[in-house]
Amino acid sequence: MIKYFVRTTNERKLDKTYAQIEFTKLVDLEHKPVDSFISQLKQISEYDSVLLEDDLILCKDFKNKIEEAISKYPNYVINFFYMPMNYTTTHVANTVFRFNQCTYYPKGISKLIADEMEKLYKTDRFGYAIIEDEAIQKLNLVFVIYRPCLIQHIGKFSLLKGKERYLRQTIYFDDYLDELGITYDEAYKYKDDLLKLLEERNKSL
Repeated sequence: MIKYFVRTTNERKLDKTYAQIEFTKLVDLEHKPVDSFISQLKQISEYDSVLLEDDLILCKDFKNKIEEAISKYPNYVINFFYMPMNYTTTHVANTVFRFNQCTYYPKGISKLIADEMEKLYKTDRFGYAIIEDEAIQKLNLVFVIYRPCLIQHIGKFSLLKGKERYLRQTIYFDDYLDELGITYDEAYKYKDDLLKLLEERNKSL
C-alpha cells in the first residue's frame, strides 16, 4: 500500500485537490529545509511513499493515475515533475536529479538517500535538491522521469525552499491535455495553446 506525505511549513492552505488522497503532513516549523528534508526521507522510508510539496494542484483522478504509473516502475524512484517545461518521454534516467514537487520512493530507498545526504551535508549554501542529487549519484541510483505531469506547481515562490524564484510550472499538466482534448504524444504540437492555457489558469489563482 502506498502512503502519501505532504511537506509543509503549515503556513499555506492546501489546494482542494489534495482531498483526493489521505496524507500525513510533515511539518517544518523551524524553516530548515535541508535538515527537515533529510529527516522526512527517513520518516517515510518504511513505506512505499509519495512525497508531495504543499503548493500544488493535483490532476483529476490523481490517486488512480499515479498509482497506475507506480505499478509500472515499483522499484524505482519516480520523479513526476522533472524539468517541467521540457517535452520528454517517460523513461529511466541517470541524469541530474532536480525538482522535488512530487516524488515516489520505494520502501527503504529514501533512508539510503537520507543517510548519504547526511554525509555530504556541510553547509546551508546548497539546497537540499543539490545534496539529494549528489547522494543519488554516489549511490549510483537511476530514476524514472514520468510524463505527463500529474501535478501543477502554484506560482513561483516556495515557502519550503525560501528565496527561490524561478519558473517551476508545466504546460504538460494532465488536466490541460484533457481540456484541449489531446494526448501527451501530441502535446509538443500544441505548445502555444498549452502556454496560453497556463497563463489563463495563473490569472484565476
